[in-house]
Amino acid sequence: MLKSQINPHFLFNSLNSISSLTITNPEKARDMVIKLSDFLRYSVSTNTSRFTTLQNELANIQRYLEIEKVRFGDKLQFEFILEGTCKDHLIPIMLLQPLFENAIKHGVYESIEKVKIEMDCKYTSGYLEIVIWNDFDPNAHARKGTGLGLNNIRERLRLLYKTDTLLKTSVEGTKFFVFLSLPNIDIQERNE
Repeated sequence: MLKSQINPHFLFNSLNSISSLTITNPEKARDMVIKLSDFLRYSVSTNTSRFTTLQNELANIQRYLEIEKVRFGDKLQFEFILEGTCKDHLIPIMLLQPLFENAIKHGVYESIEKVKIEMDCKYTSGYLEIVIWNDFDPNAHARKGTGLGLNNIRERLRLLYKTDTLLKTSVEGTKFFVFLSLPNIDIQERNE
């Protein structure tokens, strides 16, 4: 059910951008259709697995951000910094998507300046530590959010890992931070 909650505004906006590009830049429109198709295929996949590698998850996040970049241009900047073998770590599928959607919604939409979204990850004490941060304008008229995305993530983590301490958020000046701390999951648990 959580995987099916693709932001409809993202889909509508993407289709409108593609429609405009068919006139101004057909090659870019074609590229965007392919990225959107790949993104949706991953998002609504019938794969029953609850886990995927961080590398697979980030490939889909990259598609999402590249589609959004067509709309926002140079205003949207992003970077992934992965230490060591982080990319092979198993994480819940579609766990990161709502976090990047929030960064776009509350950071890029509201700012007239360039906004950077960055994700860093490393291993610390047997946990995969992921930090996602984005710039935001604290003086901009904030978009009203329901907190549903963060609450869904907290609930998924609680159900999968049997603890509610794996997600934290904080604000420091003009940056919003999300901290995820994901334990290793063994192969047996992954397939249950």
